[in-house]
Amino acid sequence: MKKIKLWITDIDGTIVNYDGSCTVKMKNTIDKILKTDTKIVLATGRMFMGANHAAKRFNIPLPVVCYQGAVVRDEKNVLWQAPVDNKLSREIIRYLKERNIHTHVYNDDVLYVEDDNKRIMDLYCGGRGTTYEVVGSFDEIKLNCVAKILAVIEDNDLMQKTKEELSAKYKNILTIVQSSSCYLEITDKNASKGNALKFLKEYWNLKDEEIMASGDQDNDIDMVKNAGIGICVGNNSNELKKIAKYHCRSVDSDELVKYLEEFILCE
Repeated sequence: MKKIKLWITDIDGTIVNYDGSCTVKMKNTIDKILKTDTKIVLATGRMFMGANHAAKRFNIPLPVVCYQGAVVRDEKNVLWQAPVDNKLSREIIRYLKERNIHTHVYNDDVLYVEDDNKRIMDLYCGGRGTTYEVVGSFDEIKLNCVAKILAVIEDNDLMQKTKEELSAKYKNILTIVQSSSCYLEITDKNASKGNALKFLKEYWNLKDEEIMASGDQDNDIDMVKNAGIGICVGNNSNELKKIAKYHCRSVDSDELVKYLEEFILCE
């Protein structure tokens, strides 16, 4: 087996719980990997602010993949990006507003909301180093670089209907993917963790067999598929389980740690 030179991983539900907690074994294992020459890249739906917050928590050097793969960047430079067309952004915002769906708009690295629902926003931002701005109307925002739009939908039937309608209307134009039970991510068709990984392969001249990827949701499928070693954590995505070579239980099980020890640390 070739030496793993890059471990690219989702954050929430993969290396930390959705409440932000992390096992001691996971933290210690990440510390060990950082002492090797294997690179670690966090790939997340979080905005850069939240992704960078996690990177600093684990002392992981940048770059990070954020906004579901719409942006790859370090502290100062955007290395790769695929924003949503401004006209399409307005269409999506209008569609969600007509259905009274709580909406996040990420424009120029700022998270905007119209509805300052404290319960939803505290759950989304809490412990993730993320802030947001409230506007009276999204029409007030001059759209420039919309990395993604997030629909927060807590009703399962409405989630499925919205996902199906948007997927059908914007097929081959936008990527519509569910990243948790209540989050529907809307990005440009070229924005995915898989495409971000393809960029990093070229950027660092890596082969598939030198890459290990781990995730827990549908938005991790392309990333896991494009790695030599793909690992599915938990039971959130049946499609991810189908394409991943290895499977482990939840974060608390520390089964992912065992794979890190085996394939990266060779313990």
